[in-house]
Amino acid sequence: MINAARLILIMKQAKVSILMTACNAERYIAECIQSIIAQDFLDWELIVVDDFSTDRTFHILLEFAKQDSRIHLFRNTSKGIIPAIALAFSEASGQFITRMDADDIMPSSKLTDLYKIAQFSPKTISTGQVQYFSESQVTEGYQRYQDWLNEVLAEKTFTENIYRECIVASPNWMVHRSCFDVEINLASLNYPEDYDLVFKWYQKGFKFIGTPVLTHLWREHPGRTSRNSEIYQQDSFFRLKTNYFIKLELKANEKIQLIGAGKKGKLVAKILKENSIPFAWFDYQKKEEINGVLSVQNLSSQFKTILTNWPVDEGLRIEVKKFIDSRGFVFGKNIWLF
Repeated sequence: MINAARLILIMKQAKVSILMTACNAERYIAECIQSIIAQDFLDWELIVVDDFSTDRTFHILLEFAKQDSRIHLFRNTSKGIIPAIALAFSEASGQFITRMDADDIMPSSKLTDLYKIAQFSPKTISTGQVQYFSESQVTEGYQRYQDWLNEVLAEKTFTENIYRECIVASPNWMVHRSCFDVEINLASLNYPEDYDLVFKWYQKGFKFIGTPVLTHLWREHPGRTSRNSEIYQQDSFFRLKTNYFIKLELKANEKIQLIGAGKKGKLVAKILKENSIPFAWFDYQKKEEINGVLSVQNLSSQFKTILTNWPVDEGLRIEVKKFIDSRGFVFGKNIWLF
């Protein structure tokens, strides 16, 4: 139950538009919509774009739309998340914009918690803690990503970590609508669109601010798009972030250093070569130069540096961090973790 004072406060808040795409989500969509209806923030609208579903997703959504006038349902005109989100925004009337995935769940105070932060500045991206859940067991990789996202939020190291992973979960942010009216055209995003959007925010000077409460329940299941689509695999993410690094961090013909000769290091090296970026290549395992790859003992903090081999083991990470610090490197200043 919401007490009278809280109800008055919520009714005074600006409307929030929730943008959602849905494709063959009949198994989870009802639970998702119910979690939105249960929000203690009342002044919202849900703009759902069905992305060519072949199951009962559209019909389930239609029933919800008949029961709640805040739910508005559309069919996508061009298949894919990017045109669907762009269409959803074009139909949105809220002063603040947020996202939601059709297979996830909102904690009951999510909109309230994100709004409290987003309202202070049109250049603020508000976010919160995430938690994966599953009908079986959350896999180790997703668990690590959840823990890392929450660590970045707690330590307020968003920009320092922007090249490592997507620092904001795709359905877990809120921003003033002027962001998309004036600054960023959603239709112009590239896949993986959530990471591209984060880089555009970074490029345009938006500030990432997190609330230390759980604002999103992220469902892991075998059918997630991120598991099955090529556009969300490692190669796509590395091409996106390496190209942004070249664009945002480097001057023309500036020479850089690359640390790591494993799979990730080789992928970054390939992209740098494709863009004719001069670089020196280093690896922790090398004691001397082998096939153009140097020992890290030759590193210089005078050059901007990409670090690709960040150990999973905490003890090894501490050793690497000590070595990086001893050479005069500062994350987000002259060295970036990929």
